[in-house]
Amino acid sequence: MSETNNKSLENDDLVAHLLGAKKKHDEDKNVETEEVQHLDKGADYLTTMLLQQGVKEVKTKAKKTPPKLDELKQMFVQKLVKSGYVTVGENGRTILTDSGKKYLDAQTRNAAAKVELAKLKNLEYRKSLERKKSRTKRTKAKMLQMLKSRSKRRKK
Repeated sequence: MSETNNKSLENDDLVAHLLGAKKKHDEDKNVETEEVQHLDKGADYLTTMLLQQGVKEVKTKAKKTPPKLDELKQMFVQKLVKSGYVTVGENGRTILTDSGKKYLDAQTRNAAAKVELAKLKNLEYRKSLERKKSRTKRTKAKMLQMLKSRSKRRKK
């Protein structure tokens, strides 16, 4: 038991040491900030060149921000309700309808069929590998037998 504790402590020490070394390396040479500074210089140069050419800067705002996680969840539930697969109960929980149950069962059957097909393909592939392996064993055995018989003939 003490050996496993010692190993875990050694592993923890090693991980801490490696993380400390990486942190120090990152502090010494922060490539990301250097790259950002380089890109900013390039952007400033292009902006200056375009302004000198007479191109004016046009600022546009995004019309719509992408939905957040809670909004996506609400949209998903609304889509299910609209499709008739679920209803919303009094306490705000979703309840599966009969059409939703049928749809879910159909999806489950399709998924099960795909899994069975994948299993069969995998089995077929493994059997073909076994056949290839046995073929090579047979050819090796035949070659060894031929070599032995040749060596016997030469000795006579």
